[in-house]
Amino acid sequence: MLKFPTALSMSFLLGVMLTVSCWAEREEKPREKRQADKLHITLLYESLCPDSRNFMHQLGPVHEELQQYMDIQLVPFGKSRSEQGGAIFHCQHGPAECEGNRVQSCVISSTANQSAQVKFVVCQMFALDSSRADQCASEAGLLTDVDHCADSETGTKLQLQAELVTKSYQPSFIPTIVYNGVFNQQLQDHSLRDFRGTVCHLLRQQNLLPSGSPVCQ
Repeated sequence: MLKFPTALSMSFLLGVMLTVSCWAEREEKPREKRQADKLHITLLYESLCPDSRNFMHQLGPVHEELQQYMDIQLVPFGKSRSEQGGAIFHCQHGPAECEGNRVQSCVISSTANQSAQVKFVVCQMFALDSSRADQCASEAGLLTDVDHCADSETGTKLQLQAELVTKSYQPSFIPTIVYNGVFNQQLQDHSLRDFRGTVCHLLRQQNLLPSGSPVCQ
């Protein structure tokens, strides 16, 4: 026979639900604060672009030094374009670049660990082609079954998402570095010459460094 909850048990359940709800709110607020206390960077690049590869010489060490103050989004697409809903992709540096972009999208999407994402991308960009993708992913502690994703509909969807993000900024040059969701040509030019200096300038400007911090000295 079915038993309906008594008023006492209903009160108890309501109390548990409220407790869980309050706990969730307390857990969420620090996470939101951490995100708000970071400099948001979107990097639009291509897997076989020489200028993108050159920028990786700056990205790797700067991210390693300042990663706790940075929230970075890596978008491997650049001046590519899709046709027929992703059935065909055309890339600036040919089919090999399309494959490289796709592979990088797959590995990047496999983790929220931005340090691992950057390590993989820097490694893969210096590999010149996608042949070392599994090795670079393994060294970064990430997905190693790269081909399964890259050859599937998932790989296509990830590249279509990358295309949407890239087109939203309409970049005229690759790589393009966007800060806090707004493209600024002056910051772009400074970033290509001195990424660390630009990041440090913005961290100070936005008061994202602790008082008296030796960072960026």
